[in-house]
Amino acid sequence: MVQAWDRLKSIAKTELIGWCVITLGFILRLRQYLAGRSLWGDEASLAINIVTRSYIDLVKPLGYHQAAPIGFLFIEKLFIVLFGNNDYILRLFPLISGILAIYLVYRIASDYFGGVGIFALTVFALNSWLIFYSSELKQYGSDVTVTLLLVYLSTRCLSKDSQARDFIWMGVAGVLTIWISHVAVFILPGIGLALVLEKYLQKKNIPTVWLLSLGIAWPISFGADYHVALQHTATDKFFQTYWQKAFLPLPPWSNPPWLVNVYYKFVLITLSRTDEASYYMILVLVIFGGLSLIKRRQNIALIIIFPFIMTMIASAWQKYPLTYRFMLFLVPLALLLMAEGIGRIYLLLARWRRDFALFLCGFPIAAMFLFSAQSVVADFRSPPTITEIKPVMKYIEENKKPGDAIYLYYGSVPAFIYYAPFYHLDSENISIGVYRQSNETALKLFFDDVKGFKGNNRVWFVISEITYCRGCTGDSRHFFTNYLDKYGSKLDSVLAANAAAYLYDLSP
Repeated sequence: MVQAWDRLKSIAKTELIGWCVITLGFILRLRQYLAGRSLWGDEASLAINIVTRSYIDLVKPLGYHQAAPIGFLFIEKLFIVLFGNNDYILRLFPLISGILAIYLVYRIASDYFGGVGIFALTVFALNSWLIFYSSELKQYGSDVTVTLLLVYLSTRCLSKDSQARDFIWMGVAGVLTIWISHVAVFILPGIGLALVLEKYLQKKNIPTVWLLSLGIAWPISFGADYHVALQHTATDKFFQTYWQKAFLPLPPWSNPPWLVNVYYKFVLITLSRTDEASYYMILVLVIFGGLSLIKRRQNIALIIIFPFIMTMIASAWQKYPLTYRFMLFLVPLALLLMAEGIGRIYLLLARWRRDFALFLCGFPIAAMFLFSAQSVVADFRSPPTITEIKPVMKYIEENKKPGDAIYLYYGSVPAFIYYAPFYHLDSENISIGVYRQSNETALKLFFDDVKGFKGNNRVWFVISEITYCRGCTGDSRHFFTNYLDKYGSKLDSVLAANAAAYLYDLSP
């Protein structure tokens, strides 16, 4: 009786800690969302497609060299139809996805990884990349949620008390998420394989018709999605060229620096830092965790490890780039493996000396919590942003005069076009620098365009995302103003985070 009571208190305590962490993760994501940062180029490019196109047109290849799952686009379109068009509404689905993801990690961690699962949950909740992408109008945050949802539903199918409804939910979720997230096709094969092995190796009484239903429904859904939309993205020459360096080389060992670089990026998005200790800490814990999970629960191990293999295959096939945000959906899986590794190391060392085991396992946990807390505190005080074009456009609206010309440097084009109606600038005399050129080509075109404005006594030059100007020498802002000073005199200016506008008189 006493042991049962102690166990009940332990479970209640773990559950309380879990919900505290979930609440903290919710607060951090809500803080980033409510900061209301400006849409940057990539987000704004997608927003223009969502706002200006019908549902049918969203199925067609997107403008501004964008690509996103049809389901994601439809959900975003539905939100702005129901609630109106603004950046808060456009980021609402990513926010909901980010919050749901925390809960899913909690359920998976508590059900299958015990008390040490709190480690995975906490690092996940404090991950600055995941927090940021919970308020980003891109599909990478919802990719994480889809991954966790499929893993969670699959564990329900593998449980001892699984029922027909668990397989129905699994089947429906698989069919739908293929359309909502590109990475669902990396998760589902491992789940299908785990269920087959569970039936034929573990001799679990899973009706064959259930497995056949999944095996038929998922490929049909993927085939339809590929025919309707994915083939356009997969064969797009722009994407193939743009991401060429992010595809896995063959054979993989032919380019060790590439592998090290990708691992560096994965460490960064997992712990928000890339010191040498982080490299080895993640590697050791993931290896230990993978081996431990294979020994303890082969089917769960297969579901969690197989997506890494599928992603590498897709990258080698030049269909999926391995770089920062594209690997974000793998972060929670890595954290679960790390939690398993910590638990296994503790059990092995505790047989010898328990206090030493606590110290050795507590060190990486404390270190990772400290790593995460440092970035989280800084981001909470000042939520990160990429470029703030909204205050720049507001200033132009308040200070422009009739007949003013507005020139958009190529990096500022999509964001300015999206926000123009909100600041009554959509009917102005606007000239647009050619969008999506290389930096060097864009600079040459900019130089030519400036010469074309000679004789105009009021021209606003809007420049954003200028930190990406590789062809610029020295400070980017000074680079542009020094060039403009050769042809005229500066009348006014407004500066914001990684964005600026300069009013010039270019008359003789």
